[in-house]
Amino acid sequence: MRDLEETLRDAVQDLADDAPHAYDLAGAARVQGRRIRRRRHAAAALAVLAVVAVPFVWSRPEPRTPVVQPAPTPSVTVKASIRPLPDFLVRTPYRLPGDAVVTMVTIPSTVIEDGAQVSGPNTYVALDRDAGRYRQLPFDESLAAMSPDSDRLAMSPDGKRFAAEVARNEIGVLDATGRRLDTLNVDTHDRVGADPVWSPDGSRLLMPTDGGFAVYETSTGEVRQFADLDISSLCSDFCSFSWLPNGHEIAAPREDVSEPQGESIPDRIESVIVYSADTGKRVRSIPMTGVPVGNQAWSPDGSSVLIREEQGIRVVDAITGIPRGKRMAGPDAIYLSDGRILGYGSSFAQVYAPDGTLLEEYRMPRQFTGGMTLTVARS
Repeated sequence: MRDLEETLRDAVQDLADDAPHAYDLAGAARVQGRRIRRRRHAAAALAVLAVVAVPFVWSRPEPRTPVVQPAPTPSVTVKASIRPLPDFLVRTPYRLPGDAVVTMVTIPSTVIEDGAQVSGPNTYVALDRDAGRYRQLPFDESLAAMSPDSDRLAMSPDGKRFAAEVARNEIGVLDATGRRLDTLNVDTHDRVGADPVWSPDGSRLLMPTDGGFAVYETSTGEVRQFADLDISSLCSDFCSFSWLPNGHEIAAPREDVSEPQGESIPDRIESVIVYSADTGKRVRSIPMTGVPVGNQAWSPDGSSVLIREEQGIRVVDAITGIPRGKRMAGPDAIYLSDGRILGYGSSFAQVYAPDGTLLEEYRMPRQFTGGMTLTVARS
């Protein structure tokens, strides 16, 4: 197997060669969800590569020739410098500001089909927590979700290696070495973003279905399906499910059906519906204008949540949905254990106060550019 650092470096070079456009945070946020199901949205995935592959544009240095400058006014605020982060190494866990760690790097590729360039198999470089280092997984684009402890993988049947072994609507549960642990027969939901999601402690796997959702218990192997819910018909274009911190409730977005509908018009979010993962019953509705950005979008105490809107990421109250602070730029964000927020992409990392005020800004290592996707978790 090739050295993983060499794999990362070569992928960066190949992807960056064709990416001359300026970095666009809003565009990256809009298309982030639409590339999750690559078999249905190959064109969107290519757009993401063109957007995310470009590094930040740095300010030009002052000319060496002395020039007369006007005296600065007291109202001018000088922005803090962007500090570089150290290089990524496969032999040790890569830690980001706060208590965050990179658990996986997804390296995309492109292939030519019928004369057109489409997304090809991915390369997954995942953290082996027991060994304390990264290694390449023997899977392609069929990887759907990795458990928080990196010990279990949920695989959808569209990958070449796994598709030959299972039926269309089966989800495979494997360990990190590729050994089959279980096969789950579930009528999966095919909306964008409706991928399986592991619970915060990794003991349960949530699987969106056409009729509602199913929950897999790793301790017993039991699969409980909850059907006849309104999730399928009311879920938005980006039907991303997430677990709440308590590990007993899940949330799904609901589109605003009063807004204009159409293929070219992004769905507007009306609310987020919370369901019990134990009974399947609807618990409450939270008025929101965006989709929670993932499991770690919910604050550790469950009082607030990070949602993705058209203009960026925002903190809202987890009960009322009322905004609590400023919008934050970036494709992804998680709550840190101390209540601060980490925003990140393949080119940057930013630490925000709980109200969205920017505190620190960092430049990601050169190995992470070129359209790569990072999976980040609290340590």
